[in-house]
Amino acid sequence: MLNHQSMLIPVLISLGVIFVTICIHGSATVWGVKLLLRKSATPNHQMKLNTALYLLSVSAIFLMILHFIEIAIWAVVFMIIPDIKELANFEEAIYFSMITYTTVGYGDITLGTHWRIMSGFMAMDGIMLFGWSSAMLYTVVQRILLKINPNSSIGQ
Repeated sequence: MLNHQSMLIPVLISLGVIFVTICIHGSATVWGVKLLLRKSATPNHQMKLNTALYLLSVSAIFLMILHFIEIAIWAVVFMIIPDIKELANFEEAIYFSMITYTTVGYGDITLGTHWRIMSGFMAMDGIMLFGWSSAMLYTVVQRILLKINPNSSIGQ
């Protein structure tokens, strides 16, 4: 049975990882938006459809890579905690982290009683950061639509 003291370490580790992933996600998305705005600047303020699709695709791939980096950070944390024996190697840690972060949660790998609370924190982190990414993609789409058709009322 977990007591309050034994639960404190996994909670604190989880909050630390969440802080790191939020800092990474925030920094990278701000940088990405600035880059996107520079790259999408057009002299006549109108964008071609193929350019719009390219920018949207690059944005989506950038966000997926960003999420994979954040998943890998969780996996590294699990690998460096000596008490977590359920993850035999880094591939299993990545798999478990990806399934948990995305809230798919197959349940084929679960952490032991002492550490399983971290799974819930990782799922909350994933939900929050996927929501953030969705908001960013929505903003990108709105900007692209305005660039394709500057006379449109979309996004205003």
